[in-house]
Amino acid sequence: MIKKVPVSQLCVGMYVHDLGGSFLDHSFWRSRFLIQNERKLRRLQESRLEWVLIDTDRGIDVPAGGPDTGAAPAARPVPAEESAPPSARAAAPAPERSSPEQQAFDDAKDIIEGSREQVLQLFADAELEGKLDLRQIEGLVQDMADSIDGHPDALTSLARIKRADQYLYAHSVAVAALMTSLARTLDLSEDQVRLAGMSGLLHDIGKIRDPDEAPGKLGRPVVPPQEVLRKHPLSGAEVLRQDPGVPPEVIDVCLHHHERVDGKGFPDGLAGDGISLLARMAAVCNYYDEVTSTRPFKKGWDPAFALYKMMRSEGQFDMDVLGAFVRTVGRYPLGSIISLTQGELGLVVAQNPDAPELPVVKIFYSIRWSHAIPERRVNLAEPDCPSRILPVAAPVDWAQSGLPVPPIV
Repeated sequence: MIKKVPVSQLCVGMYVHDLGGSFLDHSFWRSRFLIQNERKLRRLQESRLEWVLIDTDRGIDVPAGGPDTGAAPAARPVPAEESAPPSARAAAPAPERSSPEQQAFDDAKDIIEGSREQVLQLFADAELEGKLDLRQIEGLVQDMADSIDGHPDALTSLARIKRADQYLYAHSVAVAALMTSLARTLDLSEDQVRLAGMSGLLHDIGKIRDPDEAPGKLGRPVVPPQEVLRKHPLSGAEVLRQDPGVPPEVIDVCLHHHERVDGKGFPDGLAGDGISLLARMAAVCNYYDEVTSTRPFKKGWDPAFALYKMMRSEGQFDMDVLGAFVRTVGRYPLGSIISLTQGELGLVVAQNPDAPELPVVKIFYSIRWSHAIPERRVNLAEPDCPSRILPVAAPVDWAQSGLPVPPIV
């Protein structure tokens, strides 16, 4: 049911169906979202909005005995169940409400899908006008931070899903989500979290000047030449410097996200602490998303195998930052398919923060019998759990294997 509610009466858990005002009155770039935490609630209360519409079927209702909030605008179509006689309405079952986990994934999906279009427009504006809408970027990053606070795994796992013709924009969104989540793990300040997310969104903006990465050519099955790869940090920093409002930390990440701690990176060959913390974070997040993404010219690695290889790299990453990243996404990230000692395959569906090496899995396939089995959810951290994870040995292209992989939620 749609209700009109004064902003002063909103609370965490309500689902905003529509913002009752001009986009100039608030910093949100989406009009529909769940109020997941106190931070998002404060943003609403500190805006110039007087009221919003809430959907009580997707979030909590106004507390009983609360103030009369008024009806929703008359233009809203009245659902059939509301126009039925009272006796019929009483007999009708209550609408099924999504679980908190499903709601978090739905909200994360909205952010991912909408933000890719936003980033596409942001990049186009930067190329044509040399100016970025920083207010829009900050609103997008704040929505990511709020989503991560509500369900840390949802946004970062869904961000791995990409269309070939939107790879550049989807990759930018994915790295922004990973950077924001990693900043939370490192317990950085709110200002640093904001800069981390902005840096992730804009780290590859230099590729808008590369015809192989331009809109309409993102699916071109050609490996980008090394000279193209090496020039985009410089091109990106040049684009960002055209806008005096872009923070210097964001420009630094754009310029140095391909540096290595052993000094063998580019473009400046910086080493160790000579690379800023945000740039060292971006090096990890950028590499992880690149190697786990399927492109026309390569298959993506399984997330667990990607972490396995990264942890064994020599001199490429700051190992303290990489360790925090593993804690962020989990030793076996959401969506990983792992082989178990019982001769079965399991899909990682949740993490155990106190035991990142023992996730919650949805077992769905028998390797021994080569067919699907009834799904069952198993917490590998339980003391009496008989299943154990077999070592990761090589990347497996599960997407092309024909396995009946179930959804995460």
